[in-house]
Amino acid sequence: MLTAALGLERARLVALCGAGGKTTLMFALAREWAGAGERVLVTTTTKIARSEAAGPWPTVAAGSAEELLAHARRLFEQGGGALVAYAGAGRADGKLAGLAPELVDRLKPAACFDRILVEADGSARRPLKAPAAHEPVVPASSDAVIVVAGLNGLGRPLSADNLFRPEIWAQRTGLAPGAPISAESLAAIALEPEGLTKGCPARARRVLFLNRADTPDRRTAALRIALRIAAARGTTLHRVVAGCLLPAPALAALAAFDPPHAPAAGERLAPRR
Repeated sequence: MLTAALGLERARLVALCGAGGKTTLMFALAREWAGAGERVLVTTTTKIARSEAAGPWPTVAAGSAEELLAHARRLFEQGGGALVAYAGAGRADGKLAGLAPELVDRLKPAACFDRILVEADGSARRPLKAPAAHEPVVPASSDAVIVVAGLNGLGRPLSADNLFRPEIWAQRTGLAPGAPISAESLAAIALEPEGLTKGCPARARRVLFLNRADTPDRRTAALRIALRIAAARGTTLHRVVAGCLLPAPALAALAAFDPPHAPAAGERLAPRR
């Protein structure tokens, strides 16, 4: 269900960035694909908490593509499943350090994995974020990039308590520090070339996922965001999707601009609860 809603049917290497549900979405996609018998690699190019990486699948620290592929071949001898990979444990914060994006690019051509999922951004557990100059860290061969934004951040004051890098958000959108974070400012930074989709490879499909659309007000805000993006000229986004990941994923497309993978251009659907 997630694959179809996000338009990922043809995507082998998927990077996730933004804030407000990246890790949850990454593991939900891994469960969907592994459950369908696919061989899935889950990793990051930044850092991931050890507790988040722990789950039903084996984890492996690998210093090279060859080492990781050897682990994967042994694991997948009996069929599909998922493997969580990282480069090593951080000394200061205890988080698991991710793989270099160039290493991920070298893994993609290997027949060992049907899908590769990469968390390519950090957000300090805020529902929204604006990327700095060095973010996100997206592998160059990514087929799709999903930008996640938590609608539960809307209406809160624009400050470091509610949004990661508020000064950049203010600069990109014109929203004053301390002002309520608006749906219009989220749409504006999604449309900004150096905003939420910065760093995406030119050939990658770009999907904006508006998470936590779990109240009437948030669903209305999601639709306003999608309408603004649909009305803008020259958007680089291919699809806007809204929904919730917890307690169980429920997503629906609000606007699509990529007819080969989605409903007709501009078609808008009501999000499901």
